[in-house]
Amino acid sequence: MSDSGEDYEYGSDADEYNYSDEDGEGEGNDAAIEIENVFYEGDDCRLEDPRKACELFARVVELEAERGDEVKWRFKALEHLVVLSFKLGDCDSMVARYRSMLEFAPTVTRNECGDSVNAVLEAISEGEGGGEGSGGGPAPPPPGRPKIDRAVLAKMYEITFEALKAANNERLWFNTNVKVGKIYLASGEYGRVRAIVRELHGACVLADGTDDPAKGTSLLDVYALEIQLCTATRDARRMKAVYPKTLNLDAAVADPRIMGVIREEGGKMYMGDGSWDLAYNEFYEGFRAYQEAGNTRAKSCLAYVVLANMLALSDINPFDAREAKAYAEETEIAAMRNLRSAYDANDLDAFERTLRDRRAKILDDPFIMSYLAPLRRRMREQVLLNLLKPYRRVKLAFVAARLALDVDAVEAVLVDMILDDRVKGRIDMLQGHLVLDDGAGADSDDKTFAALDSWSAALDALAANAANRVQ
Repeated sequence: MSDSGEDYEYGSDADEYNYSDEDGEGEGNDAAIEIENVFYEGDDCRLEDPRKACELFARVVELEAERGDEVKWRFKALEHLVVLSFKLGDCDSMVARYRSMLEFAPTVTRNECGDSVNAVLEAISEGEGGGEGSGGGPAPPPPGRPKIDRAVLAKMYEITFEALKAANNERLWFNTNVKVGKIYLASGEYGRVRAIVRELHGACVLADGTDDPAKGTSLLDVYALEIQLCTATRDARRMKAVYPKTLNLDAAVADPRIMGVIREEGGKMYMGDGSWDLAYNEFYEGFRAYQEAGNTRAKSCLAYVVLANMLALSDINPFDAREAKAYAEETEIAAMRNLRSAYDANDLDAFERTLRDRRAKILDDPFIMSYLAPLRRRMREQVLLNLLKPYRRVKLAFVAARLALDVDAVEAVLVDMILDDRVKGRIDMLQGHLVLDDGAGADSDDKTFAALDSWSAALDALAANAANRVQ
């Protein structure tokens, strides 16, 4: 029995791997049991005492090496030693033990090899900032996480590629290249990212150079990386060429984590073009994909959904959707909901208070900040339209005071809205008035103003009739 209190079927393991000893049949089984117990003892203390765990895992490697060529416990022990060496800052031991681990790669199954290599690379990539951050790309390492030297990181990947080439494990080679590409993307080494994208794409095409339909899942990974590169380098032309290809791929299983990245970046592409409706649709699909994958990017993507929704002048409230309600109590999302409520109520003061509230953290997002000016303009346009409904003639100074703008700024907004046919009227420059066409002020779809207009007409008729009788 191990120190963890769990029972293990030692006999079956010993029989399967045929541990034997010419000095006595029981000694082989005893040795196998000892190796297993030492392994699980090290596994139990990995978090609390990593140095002791290293000693125990090293002991496992030593004991099993004495037993012959079997690597049942050695391979996993070496994986743990690599990760623990990284966490302890012993990069020399990490590299040496990783080499030893990969030497045994041909003796284990491809799944075992892939799981162990991915576990090691995930650990060290997070130290470089390879976790998933904004836009699905690499994020800075979390506080307290050891940071790996870039030269050592490059050495680890070089060792990996050499081993995978010898083992002919194409899928693991592909996934490892994608991880490397994300790291280079985070560090701004865009030339290297382009080279990796070309190499990966070359592995996913037919003899005539067209995309291989049978490799849809791999192509999604490639295009997701290239789309993030296009966003980072602001290559809008290439982005518009690549993005449609991702939507036409027939992937066997479309990974929601990848689709979330693709859709989010597509939304940003359409935002750059001012295509607010298309951006809203893409952000919403990205939000749903992130939510399905349990990715924390779902919150940020939902905030972008609300942003695009308001810029598109949509009557649809994103928070009416069932998926969005799950985030209603999150601080950032509650702030965006308040922003949308102020927008719906044409409450400019509440809108500005919500934006400036530091607790809301709306302006902490660089992407939202980049669209703050058009968002504020949209809000003022909505308030302006609501303000003009009862009038046929209104002073520009009055409108400027209500919108907290100067008269020249209001005039510029009105000119654009008149040209867009959103305001039907003309500006009297001499009098400083906006003169609306007959019936242009009242919104025919607004029942309140339609009723007031009808009431006013009835009063006019009644007054005229009374005057005629008096005469």
